[in-house]
Amino acid sequence: MEQNNHRSLGGKLALWAFYAFCGYFVWAMLRYVWVVSKITSSPGMVVAGDLGSASGKWLGALLGFLVPGTVGLMLGGIAWYTRPRGGNGCQEE
Repeated sequence: MEQNNHRSLGGKLALWAFYAFCGYFVWAMLRYVWVVSKITSSPGMVVAGDLGSASGKWLGALLGFLVPGTVGLMLGGIAWYTRPRGGNGCQEE
């Protein structure tokens, strides 16, 4: 016999919060790429951390990715923790 496992209400909420955040994360990263691509580099750029330089753009992208990435990992962990579980963890056919 197959037993259907269902998520609790809290588990469904956690999963949908994770899905919504994934959508927001993709939108935010695409918007970031669009905005940063409009920044032109100055010809005499000497400071490597300036946002107009290529390394400054990559540094900004990395720092802009870390915070939402951490939030996404936490939401994904909560959604995984609230998943429906089987009896012994194995499925027999």
